[in-house]
Amino acid sequence: MKASGNTAEWTGALDALCEFVSSEAGIGVTRTSLAVPPDSRERFYGLVAEVQHRLTEEVLSERIDEARRISSLCSAQRERVLAMTGLRELKLPATLEAFLADPVSALEKPSFGLVLDVVQNVYGVEGLEKRAILELPAFCETLERCAYELWAYFGIVAALEPTRFYAVYSPDTVEVHAVDTDSVTIGSQTTSPERRMPEAAFETQDGRVFAMKTEAARELDYYGAKIQRRRDTSAGGNTEGLLGHRVLLLYELDSLDAIEVVADREKLKLVCPDLFCEVLQPADMAYPAFVSAFVERIGAVRSRRPVQVICKDASGSFPEGMLEDIRVPPIACTQVGYRESELTRIAGVLA
Repeated sequence: MKASGNTAEWTGALDALCEFVSSEAGIGVTRTSLAVPPDSRERFYGLVAEVQHRLTEEVLSERIDEARRISSLCSAQRERVLAMTGLRELKLPATLEAFLADPVSALEKPSFGLVLDVVQNVYGVEGLEKRAILELPAFCETLERCAYELWAYFGIVAALEPTRFYAVYSPDTVEVHAVDTDSVTIGSQTTSPERRMPEAAFETQDGRVFAMKTEAARELDYYGAKIQRRRDTSAGGNTEGLLGHRVLLLYELDSLDAIEVVADREKLKLVCPDLFCEVLQPADMAYPAFVSAFVERIGAVRSRRPVQVICKDASGSFPEGMLEDIRVPPIACTQVGYRESELTRIAGVLA
C-alpha cells in the first residue's frame, strides 16, 4: 500500500493513512470488509479526508477555481430569486446543494471510495491515480454544468421580476392547483406515469403569471409518446433528486386558476411552452446522436417562440445548415458566458 514511488503531495497523505491502519491492531481490513473501532475512527477518517483533499487538488488543479466561481454564481442567483419573492427556500438536488454550500468538499466526494479501495488492497497507488483521473474531472464537469444551467435559468426567471411564488399541488394528477408556499423544489411534481405538470407558478411585478418547469432533458423524450408501461423508464415527471441536464419551460397563464397539466401521455395532449431554454455544451452540439435527440425533443415540445439555446462560450456550433433546415424548429443561439444582460435579453423574448 506504500506510495513512496510517487512524489505528489497526496501520496504522502496516503502513506500516513496506510501506516496508521497497519499500526492499529483494532482495525480489521480485507478486500471485502473494513472495521474501524470507535476510538480510531476520528483519526482514520481524518486521514482519509486528507488524502481526498490532496488527491482532488492534484487531479483537478486550476479547475477548482472555476468550480468555485460557478458554485458562487449559482448560489447568488438563487438568493436573488428568494429575496425578490419572499421564498424561504428554492431546493435543489442534494448533491448540487452540497456543491453550492462547499464546492471543494463536494468535488472530493467520489474519491472517498477510491481511497478506501487502496486501504483494502483492491488496487494500488497507480490504480487509485488512474481512477481518480478518470472519475474526478467527470464529476466536476457534471456539477459545474448543473450549477451553470440553474444559474442561467434562475437568471431568466429573475429578469421577469417575480414577486411571489406558488407551489403546484395535484391530489390525483388530473386536477392541478397553485397553492401558497414558502418552499419550491426544482424538478418536483406529484409522480405520474401519464401526466406532467409544472413544479411552481409565479406572479411578476407587471402583473403577469407564469408556470415553470425545470425538466430533466431526458424526460422530454416521453412528452409526446404514448405510454408503454413495460418499456417506460421515465421518472414520472418527478426529478427533484436527479443530478443531470435540465431545460427551462415557461408557460404564460391568464391567471393562477388557469394552471394545468402540461403533458398527458394517455390522451397525447400537450400544452406548448411560451419559452423553452436549454444550455448546451460544445460536445452536445457536435455529437450527431445528441443533436438528433435535441431536434426530436424540441420538435415534440413545440415551443411557441424560438428555442433559446444558451452557450457558455463560442467554441460550440451545430452542424452546418441545421439552423436553416425548415424541418428543424426555430432556434436562437446565445453566447451567454456569465453575462446577466444576455439572460435579461432572453427573458425579453416573452415581452
